[in-house]
Amino acid sequence: MNNQQNNRLKYSKNIRHRDTMYDDDYDSKNDIQTFTAFNNDDDEFEYNKTDYPFQKHSRKNYNIKKIILIILGSVLALILFVVLIGWLISFTIPAKTHVLLMATDEDGTRTDTIMLATFDKNSKDISIVSIPRDTFITVSDDTFKKMCQDYPEPGSKSMKINAVHHYGNKYGVELLQKEVEKLFDIKLDYYIKIDFDAFKYIIDSVGGIDFYVPQDMEYHDPYQNLHIVLKEGQQHLDGDEAEQLVRYRSGYANGDLGRVDVQQQFMKAFISQVFSKNTILSHPGVFLDVLFKYDYVETNAGYFDCLSYLFVINGIDTKNIQTATLPGSSGYTNGQSVYFVDDIAVDELVESMVK
Repeated sequence: MNNQQNNRLKYSKNIRHRDTMYDDDYDSKNDIQTFTAFNNDDDEFEYNKTDYPFQKHSRKNYNIKKIILIILGSVLALILFVVLIGWLISFTIPAKTHVLLMATDEDGTRTDTIMLATFDKNSKDISIVSIPRDTFITVSDDTFKKMCQDYPEPGSKSMKINAVHHYGNKYGVELLQKEVEKLFDIKLDYYIKIDFDAFKYIIDSVGGIDFYVPQDMEYHDPYQNLHIVLKEGQQHLDGDEAEQLVRYRSGYANGDLGRVDVQQQFMKAFISQVFSKNTILSHPGVFLDVLFKYDYVETNAGYFDCLSYLFVINGIDTKNIQTATLPGSSGYTNGQSVYFVDDIAVDELVESMVK
């Protein structure tokens, strides 16, 4: 026998007709084959062939665990990176952030609700100024020119502010931003346009809102598929009931101003119960879905912008939320009910709450 044959591992299966120099044993009960072999140093050892599948299975499990750990580690690293970026960006947040809030009606063209929200980074104060939908304004020549590019065209540069988004068509948000900036003499940082589907989805997803309904409310408008039936008193409102509350206005003695007042009170409850840091962190999927998955919200705020504010909203108290209505008075022009702005009072309001 040559050296190559001596160095090769030799073994024999327990087959009767095969004559071999090795001692072969077969345990039929446990189905285990063992054999005796010799290495090139003539050292004898016993080998159990059933070790092979166990070794392969163990190695496979180890590889799977290793892959899972790598994936989990990568996800964790990504999350930490995103949080770090958000934390760093939070240092760039201006002392005061101005946000235009808009809620559109059923057809998504007219802005039923318009608010200017201001967040003070240092004091954690929030001020909300409601702009009545009937506020009478005169748009600039440039705005009017853009409005006339598509049908329907406005008949005049003077109109209610909620018509700006409607006539602006594809420029609707841009033109409304300009008018609000001109009205308050500020520069807006962000805008958020939301429809009532998002409004209802958020409220339902976090379990509803506790709110005192100031009076019995009943109104039916088949054209808008709007049906409002609410009773006065402390209630736990779901998304549909909350929409009824903020859209109701026909039963108030002062019309739209009465609705504005209720909307402001509801916004305090909404911010306190829905946009608290704990609620956002416990329901992150809800807010991510609203912002990025569904076509509920239109905004110029990016993902990192939203994340950065999570690091500074801690400590917000509803007692620090101030609300006001754009100063002015109700009246009529060209046979329609409008709201005339008091420019002097607006300047005072801006100095005390906005700038």
